[in-house]
Amino acid sequence: MARTAAPVPPLSLADGVRAPEWDEGLECWVVADPRLARQVLNHPGFASGTFERSFQLYMADATRAEYRELTEFLRLWFVQADAPEHTALRRPVQRMLSASYVRSLTPRVEEITQECLTRLAATRPCDVMPAVAEGISGEVMAHVVGVDVAPPVLHEWSRTLSLFIGAMYRRDHARAAQRVMVEMTGALAGARALADFPTDTPEDRARTNATWAMCLFGGLETTASLLGSTVLTALGDRELWEAVRADRPGVVENLVESVLVSRPPLRHLGRVVAHDQEIAGARLRAGDLVLVSLTGQGPLDEATPDAVCPVTGASAAEPAGAEGTDRNLVFGYGPHYCVGAPLARLEAAVLLRSLARRFPNARLSDEAAVWGPNLSYVGLDHLYVDLGGEA
Repeated sequence: MARTAAPVPPLSLADGVRAPEWDEGLECWVVADPRLARQVLNHPGFASGTFERSFQLYMADATRAEYRELTEFLRLWFVQADAPEHTALRRPVQRMLSASYVRSLTPRVEEITQECLTRLAATRPCDVMPAVAEGISGEVMAHVVGVDVAPPVLHEWSRTLSLFIGAMYRRDHARAAQRVMVEMTGALAGARALADFPTDTPEDRARTNATWAMCLFGGLETTASLLGSTVLTALGDRELWEAVRADRPGVVENLVESVLVSRPPLRHLGRVVAHDQEIAGARLRAGDLVLVSLTGQGPLDEATPDAVCPVTGASAAEPAGAEGTDRNLVFGYGPHYCVGAPLARLEAAVLLRSLARRFPNARLSDEAAVWGPNLSYVGLDHLYVDLGGEA
């Protein structure tokens, strides 16, 4: 007798929850209410395979055929899968990036940070983004994965893939992303992190390469954004900078958390409606794309700071705890909670302490911050500082 699929339970909505809204310009639903966002990110009625649906909606048939290797490469990223496949593929990566492993990386992260600060001091003007934020995130990910690729190349790969993911209808973006896929796959050959992952068959090798290419991608732009925004916030408030210099207990960690909330590196996550359903009066159809806000705001709204005092440590957000337990949604929620969250937090905290010890008189230059234009990624293109001499 054929087995039937278990019925999908409806969402449990709190009173007054804000309904999803249809955005004509983006041609998708936008979920801005944090209470509803948590449910959508953790409910079988919403699937994670947004790339597959976007390929269908935004890529011409001829383009999909021409760049089939690229689309297959992106489909294999485990963030595009749901349970049980996602659970099985994520587990070994999660073990590798365990809390104990991340803690063991502290000396190497400190060493990389000092090298990047040395490069920063030797450049004019002193731009934190390429020398430090991109340098640290790139060197750390190269170390974790075990590839010998310079940070500028890694970030060029990441930005190229981001452009394609954000505008799949453009053939030039697809062409550039296909080149990056080939270069990333070549660089991953023999990478240390791949040693314990299956490579016996072509399918195994494709999945393993896609998994670690995804990890490289995930640890670059968003982490560099967090590092830059953390330095901007610390140097933008003299009282706060004094507290960082004094390394008062909890100040650095609370500052990192406040920046994650006030200037989250990633503002939205995508989902696909798995079946027709109605939510708070909004009628969603199977196959509709959904943009889930991680900030409680719409895609065109300005990000606003959370009620956080980094000096005292008083915060409306729960301190960083076990996976997926943050009150905010910056690293996602539920089974797709970001596996790299502890590493990103470590890099930001090490950078703050290292910068304060080495350049205690650092300050922002005039018109220091140059923000990038991306609607989904909140990140600086440039951050100019005056280091004020070494300690």
